[in-house]
Amino acid sequence: MNIIVKLRDKVSSLFQSSFLTNVLIVALVTLVVKILGFFKEMEVGQTFGMSELLDTFLIALLIPGFIHNVFSVSFQNLFIPNYIAEQKQKGNLAGFQTACFLISICLSIFLISASYLVTDLYLEDFFKGHSPNYYSLIRRQFYILLPCILFWSFSSLLDGLLKIKGLFFNSSFYPIFTSIIILILLFFFKEQFGVYLLAFGLLLGSIFEFLYLLILSLVKKIVVLGRPNFKSTNLRVLLSQFPPKIGAGFLSGSTGFVNQFFAAQLVVGSLASFNFGLKLPSFLVSIAAVAIGNVILPYFSEIVFTDKKKAFQVLFKSVVYVFGVSIFVVGIFFIFSETIIWFLFEEGNFTKKDTVVVSQIQRILLLFVPFYVSGVILNKFLTSINRNVVLLYASMLNLVLNIVLNYYLAKLYGIYGLAFATTLVSIINFAVLYIIVYLQHKHYKKTS
Repeated sequence: MNIIVKLRDKVSSLFQSSFLTNVLIVALVTLVVKILGFFKEMEVGQTFGMSELLDTFLIALLIPGFIHNVFSVSFQNLFIPNYIAEQKQKGNLAGFQTACFLISICLSIFLISASYLVTDLYLEDFFKGHSPNYYSLIRRQFYILLPCILFWSFSSLLDGLLKIKGLFFNSSFYPIFTSIIILILLFFFKEQFGVYLLAFGLLLGSIFEFLYLLILSLVKKIVVLGRPNFKSTNLRVLLSQFPPKIGAGFLSGSTGFVNQFFAAQLVVGSLASFNFGLKLPSFLVSIAAVAIGNVILPYFSEIVFTDKKKAFQVLFKSVVYVFGVSIFVVGIFFIFSETIIWFLFEEGNFTKKDTVVVSQIQRILLLFVPFYVSGVILNKFLTSINRNVVLLYASMLNLVLNIVLNYYLAKLYGIYGLAFATTLVSIINFAVLYIIVYLQHKHYKKTS
């Protein structure tokens, strides 16, 4: 009886925690968004199958998506802890915000211009052996997708402000617009947009996401602009951390690029097969990583400023709980992998043979989920204490391992080898980050 009472009290105290409440809110909203996104992927799969068109879209998306994940997301992750520090020190928030928006605009314009200029230099060298029509289709979709970079950069900053203010429901909801737009185009405008449907759907989705966040931020009076304050100490810290954070993001983002590159060297359809096999693991990762990562970065940024000992305690407990729950969930999906692929995708141009291949890829990739999600927690903690140079070194190791493992395992096992490489890199990355944080903890105990 005493054990039951203690367990009840423990559960009750957990659900009274604002941190856990926010995690659950973000998880539920993200689940709804991802379910709709999964439905969108089902429609895309049934419409295009393992076609050349889908391969060209994914290649066209590589650089814009890479830039977003490296620059926009990195900037947001640095913006949050340093903006909170500016708040705690009662600094010039309007000047800090304005300076960050100006930096974001200039950076986006530069990256769009640079991407436009280098496209022809890399395309036929990296993806050899295809027809002129194949490359032309990639270029045209790529030019449509380029403006997304600007809208994504604005959305990232506005999303960061919402997270700082604790508006996690709103910040988790906005990605739904892209799925809705693409589904509308698939159902009602397939003929009008033709082969450019996915590219235009993503562009329109990025615009609607930005407009939603902008209107919400203005209504909530979160955006406070003024004369840019480039002399702010916290802005200087942000900018000093930006190169190593970009470096870490660049190298981490290269994992996806390397996977896509090696998959594209295999038979036609391999790239699409790998991406369909990655859908469910990415779905699970995104729910957990978004729910925990979005809440835990502002939370760590707050408590690191006041109680670093508590921050380390929360960190290690979070890793243990999340890793355990992730293993349980992954085990269920691993068992029913083929049934899931059959139910979700096998229709139209997606055949039974495709189901067997994709389900095996999915099983291998599911294994990286517990390590990846737990690694996100460690990553956010290191960001909150501005130890981004450590993340840079870890990312260097990841990239080298990713290239080496992809090269050798793809030779041995084809597309399955790429899945094995992705999983192994995630496991090693988690181990490296955990050792780094453990050493940081030992150093803190010695010096405190």
